[in-house]
Amino acid sequence: MEEIKTLLDVSPTAILPQIKRLTDSNLVIQKNGSYELTDMGEQVFKKVRSLVDVLTLVEKNNYWIEHDLDGIPQYLLDRIGDIKDCNLIKADPSQIFEPNTELLNFFSSSRYLMVFSSFYRPEFLPLYSKLARLESEVSLIFTESVLEKFLHNYERKIRKFATMENTELSVCKDGVKIAELIVSDRGMMISLFDSQGRFYHEYMYCSEPQAISWARELFDLYKSRALKVEGEKSIDSFICTSENGTFFESEMLNLHTDVSKILMHLQH
Repeated sequence: MEEIKTLLDVSPTAILPQIKRLTDSNLVIQKNGSYELTDMGEQVFKKVRSLVDVLTLVEKNNYWIEHDLDGIPQYLLDRIGDIKDCNLIKADPSQIFEPNTELLNFFSSSRYLMVFSSFYRPEFLPLYSKLARLESEVSLIFTESVLEKFLHNYERKIRKFATMENTELSVCKDGVKIAELIVSDRGMMISLFDSQGRFYHEYMYCSEPQAISWARELFDLYKSRALKVEGEKSIDSFICTSENGTFFESEMLNLHTDVSKILMHLQH
């Protein structure tokens, strides 16, 4: 009783009626002067714990309420409490168009790196190449328009990356509801669009094992839906498709995105 009283910071008179309710419901049993969960109590605890985890996630900040969760499948939403320890990282408005050195340095020692990105982030390309050279497992998934722009500006580097033994490059269709997902042995980072489809350079980050596991499942889902780019012929085929019309639309999309970023920066 003393341990329970100290843990909850309440008086015995406040806790005794609650313990009586639990014992009367056969959820808690008293043995040799201590209290234990019954088998049924264990089952109830598992359900209550997941609820508490979700409430903890929501109470921590409004990020999950204000952003679009449509890119996360229901079975992972059911376990969204696994990432309850995520912390919000906001970009400095004065450095919004500069490489995020904190993120780059953090992921630079990863043994493996999984990245899904639906917006163009060239400052991360040296990180992908560095980890690949260090024989870390690196798996990238870009949307079509993002890969097209990478090939337009960094074709040699992308070709080299795609042909290395410890790397994977995949492409998926545009319109995915997740802005970015990064998973490594060091931690996970996820960024979502708001309800209007806008992106504000805000990220949720966590290094807890259960959060990393949750994020890996999300990455694996998108990987299963993506088309793997294998070897030089696949890249050549993709470039030819882009030159036949898709690439122009991609450039217009990226131009629109760049203009939006500038306007947002000026607003700040």
